[in-house]
Amino acid sequence: MARSQQQAPVVRFYQLAAMPLEVALVSLVGKAWQRGVRSSLLVRDEAQARWLDELLWSMPPPQQFLPHGLWNGPEVARQPILIGLHGEDSNQATLLVVVAGQRVEDPQRFDMVIDFVSGSDPESLRASRQRYRHYRDAGCQMEYWIQEAHSGWQRQEKAVKENPN
Repeated sequence: MARSQQQAPVVRFYQLAAMPLEVALVSLVGKAWQRGVRSSLLVRDEAQARWLDELLWSMPPPQQFLPHGLWNGPEVARQPILIGLHGEDSNQATLLVVVAGQRVEDPQRFDMVIDFVSGSDPESLRASRQRYRHYRDAGCQMEYWIQEAHSGWQRQEKAVKENPN
């Protein structure tokens, strides 16, 4: 268990509008890495893991590269960013980033869980509501952020947080 905080984990939903998932993902994971936060990226399958691995190796300037490894690669425990199929904290990650809309059964293993939602897909929104309820019922601190067209991310107020969209 990699938790570093005593309080309940924060689950932060990011509802995408204009920005593609990979841009939001790289931005958030890059900021976490710059702050020294170890991350685990939960992907849908091996194909998505390989795609994300390639993306993190070949990013354009200014970031160039985020140090990372795959769950089945060498020295997993030393990887600052670990891409995996099961939300591992093998690298002592305190941040779990859910890339493909899966529900994390034990969010208490992490200080924060980030979950992406496609704002243009009704099925993605419906599924995110179920995950939101699961995390809320598990005692997590909930946040819901919606992408604004030109001003970045806007955190939703408490009334919206309790029942997003």
